[in-house]
Order: sequence, then structure tokens, then C-alpha cells
Amino acid sequence: MSRAAVILVMCGSSIATSTLAAVKIEEEARKRNVAVVVKKGKVADADVLLQSTKADIIVATAVLPPRDDVPVFNGVPLLTGIGQKELFDQIFEAVAKIKD
Repeated sequence: MSRAAVILVMCGSSIATSTLAAVKIEEEARKRNVAVVVKKGKVADADVLLQSTKADIIVATAVLPPRDDVPVFNGVPLLTGIGQKELFDQIFEAVAKIKD
């Protein structure tokens, strides 16, 4: 993969939990030396944000149904710490599969 993956982090209001999750994803990407662009938004705006950001992956800390067009990951482990390593592994495995 030669371009940075776009990860859309979403929560109910696009303020607190999405910010915390976005920071953790950015830190993990630096540790893994993986180029990502992290955007934030509200789950209610998923369709519009997906088009405008051209996101490759969604990480949601609020309920967001699975989608056919982009992988959706449950971001709650980024808030609780429980299962966080496994979630990072899943996210960055999906990032590695992204083609230009």
C-alpha cells in the first residue's frame, strides 16, 4: 500500500469518545510505522461522511450496523482497554489489505 489509509472514527456526537479513539489509533499507527489519516464524525452522518472522506475503514464507538462497502469495527475496546490489542491487530490487518 503506497497511500495512507483513511480511517473514519465515529461516535454519537463526534466529540469525546471519537477523539479518544482517534488519538489511540494514530499513536498505534506511529508505533507500527503505518500511514493513516484519521477523520472523526457522528454515526448519524455515516453515509455522508463515508462519501466525503472516502474512508477505507470505520471504527465506531457507538452502534453502527455492518456495511457492505467498508469494514466496520467496534471501537469500544479503545475506550475500555479490554481487547484493545486484538482490535488494533484487526484494524491494521485490514489497513494492510487496502489497495490504491
